[in-house]
Amino acid sequence: MQCPVCNEETCIKKSAVELYKELIALFFKYQDKESSVTFKKHPTVGEIGACEKTGKKIWYCPYCDSPFAENYELDKVTIECPKCNQTLCIPVSNRTFC
Repeated sequence: MQCPVCNEETCIKKSAVELYKELIALFFKYQDKESSVTFKKHPTVGEIGACEKTGKKIWYCPYCDSPFAENYELDKVTIECPKCNQTLCIPVSNRTFC
C-alpha cells in the first residue's frame, strides 16, 4: 500500500491496517446510525502510519479501504474522507479543544 503523501511503500504499517480492520468490524456491528452521539454514529479513522519524508500522519478510511493524509481542523471532531466523502471521527490524539 502506497503512502498518499510520498508514494513510498514503507510509510504505512501493514500490521496497523490489519488491526484497524479487525477493530472497526466491531464498530460496524454495534453502530447506532440514529444516535446523537458522534462517536456512536461515525467510525474513527485508522491511524496507520506517518510519511517518512514529511512526518504527516496517514489515516485509513473503513468505507473505501484507502489511506489518506491527515486533514483535520481545530475544534472539529469529524472530517470527510477525501476519497469517498463519508463522515469519519478523528483519532483522540488529534482532538484539541483548548
